[in-house]
Order: sequence, then C-alpha cells, then structure tokens
Amino acid sequence: MVAALFLTSLRDNGRLAARFCSAPVLRLPVLLLWVAVFGGSLHAPCTTFFYLSVGASQEQVGNISAIISVVSMLTVPLYGHFIDATAGALEAVAAAGFCCALGCAVRAAALSVAWLYAGSLVLGFGAASLLPSVLSHLSSHCAPDEKRKVVAAVAFQTSLLRLVGKSLYPPTVAVLAAAGASLELQYRVMMGVCPFFCVAGWVALSLRRKRSALAPVPPPPTPTSLAPAPELAPPLKQEVGAAKGGQSGGASWPPVFVATAAAIAATVAS
Repeated sequence: MVAALFLTSLRDNGRLAARFCSAPVLRLPVLLLWVAVFGGSLHAPCTTFFYLSVGASQEQVGNISAIISVVSMLTVPLYGHFIDATAGALEAVAAAGFCCALGCAVRAAALSVAWLYAGSLVLGFGAASLLPSVLSHLSSHCAPDEKRKVVAAVAFQTSLLRLVGKSLYPPTVAVLAAAGASLELQYRVMMGVCPFFCVAGWVALSLRRKRSALAPVPPPPTPTSLAPAPELAPPLKQEVGAAKGGQSGGASWPPVFVATAAAIAATVAS
C-alpha cells in the first residue's frame, strides 16, 4: 500500500516536472532553482571543513552561518514587497540567483576569514529568497486548484536534488583524489561547483527576460480578425505573449540593491 502510494507520488511529480520544463514561462526559473539546490548540496558535506582550512575558528564558523541566517531573515520580506510592487517574480528570482552565485563565488575564492564573511553576507541576500520567489512565479502561472500540488512537487524535487547532490559528493571527491588533488584543493573545487551552476542558470534567465523585454508588442486585433483565444494548457498556463511578459520586468535586470531599495520605497509609500 505504501509502495503504491509512493510510486503514484513519483509519477505525479514526474508529470509536473515535465510540465515545468515544457512551459517556456516556467522553464528557466525552475531550472535555476534546481541547479542552485543541487550545487549547494554537492558541496554541503565539506563546507565546514573548507571554512576550517581557510583559517576560521569554530566560533567564526558559527558566525558565518549566523550572517547568512540574519541577512536572509531581513531580506525575505523585502523580496515579497518587491514582488507585490512589480506584479511579477522574475526580477526577484534573478536577483536571488545573482546573489547566490556571487556569494558562493566569493566563498570559493576565499583566502581569509574576511572573504568568508563577505561571501556569506552576499549569499544571505539570495539564499533564502530564491525558493519563495520561484514558488511565487509558479503560483501566478498555475490554476488555483493546482497550487497545492505545485508547492508539494517543488518541495519533493528540491529534497530529491539535495539527496542526489550529497550522494554524489564521495565519488566526485574520489575522482579528484585519484587525479592528485590535495585535500584543500578538493574542498575549493567542490565549493566552486555551486556558483558555476548558479551563474549558468542566472545568465540563461537574464537572456530570456531581455529577449522578452525587447520583443515588439503585437497590435490589438481588428474586429474582423477576432478569434477565440487559444485555450491555456491546463492546469499550468502557458506564456501568452511578450506583452504579459513585460509586466514583470523592464529592459534590463536591476541589481539586487536597486531591487531592495525599490522594495523599501514601496513599503514606506504604503
């Protein structure tokens, strides 16, 4: 009975994952979340040991984690206000992905504890905000009766990716050790994998949004050419045109600090 329910859940989640990837408006935000979760899980087993190899003490390791938690706690509400103010979540997804990529890159290149602090500070601006931003985007493009399934599917997918990422750590390190890499180099390579995934996803999403912003808006149909609107693919809505895509962004990506300032201004104005 339990096995049958588990297999049914796997099939349902597989169908939703395939639909996420097939819908152009959903594909890149979801893929960015997936690669960020996978990359972060791949280096998770060695993160603390990497901090210690750079020269951090046990107290400083705790401080690094605390910086990420505190900054995330303060910025997540700002991302929510920014999404409400701009009527779209793609800018928030891009900003969170950019901060994750930059923060992880600074940590991977760290030569001192100060670098670790700086990387954790930047990482805090996006680490906890990427998932809710992607969920907000998905919820705005799915039918009301599908939202619970979508949230559950994303939770399942991210948990599975964390499991796969951590499971791949031992064989990956074994390959690096066989190639003659020192223990410190192994740590640094594994820490550098995460920003590579995040940068690739962020660049793809940025290019996708820029093309949507530059696409010409089609003129309204004449009375003689009116036709029934095509039915949206149930239960997830498909992208309905560049005009709708333009509602969630301008012609360029704002840096996260501009996005945060806009959110603060919107909050004060309200």
